Amino acid sequence: MKKRQIYRYHAALISVLCLIFTAGILTAATLALSQRGTFSVAAHVELQRSMLISEGAATRIQYLLAADRNLNPDDKPGAVDYTTYEYDRIMADGVEHTMDYYGEEVSFTVTDAVSGWDMSPENYQKVLELISGRDDAGDDVIDLVNEVSHRLGDYLDSDDDIRDYGREANDYEDMDAKPLPRNENMQFREELLYIEGFSKLFPPDANGRLSSIRLIPPDNTSSLSGTESLFSADRQTLELKCDLSEDELDTVTDALERWRTEKELLSDTLDEELLNKLNRAFSTVESGAYTVIISAPASKPRPFRKLVFSYSGFEVDGPADQMLRYMEWNFL
Repeated sequence: MKKRQIYRYHAALISVLCLIFTAGILTAATLALSQRGTFSVAAHVELQRSMLISEGAATRIQYLLAADRNLNPDDKPGAVDYTTYEYDRIMADGVEHTMDYYGEEVSFTVTDAVSGWDMSPENYQKVLELISGRDDAGDDVIDLVNEVSHRLGDYLDSDDDIRDYGREANDYEDMDAKPLPRNENMQFREELLYIEGFSKLFPPDANGRLSSIRLIPPDNTSSLSGTESLFSADRQTLELKCDLSEDELDTVTDALERWRTEKELLSDTLDEELLNKLNRAFSTVESGAYTVIISAPASKPRPFRKLVFSYSGFEVDGPADQMLRYMEWNFL
């Protein structure tokens, strides 16, 4: 009789221990999921918060640009000695700045919105010919340029005639890309990504933007015609526009990087011959239209949605009619 009671006690104890063990496992799992959810939500909240910070900082940057231009209307990017000023100069020169926005440190750069290759209907052929006309352009590059040229031509024209490598409505429909093509002028730059092979010639940058191609400004905004700015030119653009050797390209790209990071004057890092080549091919005068990129400082990384926006500059009293029309506004 006593043995049976002992067995019952043992069985009950084992059941209780199993129940406690199971409850412990469930509690640990719940805590782990809760902690993981907290981290996930915290990062999401920080990303949402960073968007609000960027929007506020964007407005301040616009007025800082207006104030700088008002104080120094004749200064040219790349030729200003930052060390002679008691305040931070804000110009369309690609220099990285940091700003304290109500206790939040943000980083930003400003470049001229008149930047990148002009791929308008009347100009894209000239740009593609520069690529295929390079001395080192192989047959594969020449073939790719021809294919892109034909596809882009069919995308833009209003007829149904198909070029050798082109595509029209039936081809796009077969690719599940109806209602392409547009059959008129493009309305935004990223339409070029619809053209197969285009991104091989002009890859998106580290932010996924076609920054080597000029923006197509929406209606009721400013034109972005004119010579592109030197301070946003990439290596390929420098090579094609200035016909530079590899050594010269290295020298120029290094000088531009030293300007952006160390603010060393181009006149101190480039000889007169190279400077003249650059000045003939690019503009070093601000057009009055700007592209701004706001991000978290590299020294203080945190969840942060980058903001890229382009707009036409205004005077210190604000935009005319108090309405600012952006040519680009993207969170990355």
